[in-house]
Amino acid sequence: MGGRAEFFGPVVREDDEPVFGARWEARTFGLMNVAGATGLSPNFEAMRDAMRRLPREVYLAGYYRRWLGGVENVLADQGHLAPGELDARVQRGDGAASPAPVPRDIAVRGELLRRSLRSRYPPAVAAKLLPKRFGTVRVTRHQPRFAVGDRIVVRAPRAAGHTRQPAYVTGRPGVVTARLGATLFPDALAVGRHEPPQHLYTVAFAGRDLFGDEAEPGTEVRIDLYESYLVPA
Repeated sequence: MGGRAEFFGPVVREDDEPVFGARWEARTFGLMNVAGATGLSPNFEAMRDAMRRLPREVYLAGYYRRWLGGVENVLADQGHLAPGELDARVQRGDGAASPAPVPRDIAVRGELLRRSLRSRYPPAVAAKLLPKRFGTVRVTRHQPRFAVGDRIVVRAPRAAGHTRQPAYVTGRPGVVTARLGATLFPDALAVGRHEPPQHLYTVAFAGRDLFGDEAEPGTEVRIDLYESYLVPA
């Protein structure tokens, strides 16, 4: 939830929890994956941004309700749904009306996806080729700005809009503990902005620097953060 302290709360565990609590959750799970694989959603960061724009009561209504709202926003962003179209269909009682024709390019990608799900890939392809094709790791000529052991401060203020910078570490000091290479920058991916890959670091924060006197003694939190989020201490 953006690392915002007002949303902090306990993680509730349910004994013998089913994979899906209802049939619509399973369908939402499938819909989310198909939306990404067929290109309806450009990338998962765009989907995260679509979920971020949901009304608070929808966002907090549950995991799959948040996913479903994100898919609806993406379909509206792409022009496949008019604003308010789904709500209007439900109110008229024609939510199961015949769908519009599927664009040819999406139909082709859907068929390729259907076939690929029945395939068995050689280990080398699954381990090396597919992550490079579908993942976000990239090569960059830019040298990393920080080294392991460097003391940093997370930039403030936090960027507006979609960002992977948690709010509760904004402005807080930390220490770089690992360099993870370069990846596509999620803040740019979410809005279709082309930017060079950024170096990614693991940063350790002392609990007292994040939570003050309420922190448990000896607590440390480690978070992966992008280079543009960090400034030298």
